[in-house]
Amino acid sequence: MIKRYIKSRWDNFARSYESVPAHGISEKERIVLKSALSVVLKDKRRVLDVGCGTGFLSTILAELGFEVFAIDISKEMLKIAKSKAKGLNITFKSGDAEALPFRDKTFDAVVERHVLWTLTNPEKAIEEWVRVLKDDGVLVLIESEGKKDVAKHHYSEDVASALPFGRGFDLEKFGRIAERFKLRYDVTKLPCERINTMIVCEKR
Repeated sequence: MIKRYIKSRWDNFARSYESVPAHGISEKERIVLKSALSVVLKDKRRVLDVGCGTGFLSTILAELGFEVFAIDISKEMLKIAKSKAKGLNITFKSGDAEALPFRDKTFDAVVERHVLWTLTNPEKAIEEWVRVLKDDGVLVLIESEGKKDVAKHHYSEDVASALPFGRGFDLEKFGRIAERFKLRYDVTKLPCERINTMIVCEKR
């Protein structure tokens, strides 16, 4: 099963994840993201970080004063995230981004960073993210346009080719999904090389 393979890859990769230069988050990216999120989430309270990994986005959100819930399919990633979150208002939970263990309309915002490419069914995931959003909530996707064949760097060829966003974030493809779920969205370019695109979605 592809999803079981993906989970095992991230479990095995968890301890060395942030030592790879292309992973984790730089100080510049932290500053840029913190500033951008403080604006788009200014009137929100409860935020879900989907595919939280080692928790760098969760900690930024908590430092901004939000009540943060963070979910990841990899329990080893979650262990590292929890170790960095002492004293912060973050609730971590093991779970699948395509089948969230939360009730409808639970969150004021759902945020993800570089998660779409890892998903076997991104349409199902976005449907779930919209489901748990309140009617006036926002979905924030932090992605990198122009980053190609990302899945091939992490997975076997057959798995990488099976992922709809495995070749990188595609705004046109995302736009078709947004239309299906009646999302209006704005795209902001971020002044970072690796994290260069923020898509803020609202229910229509």
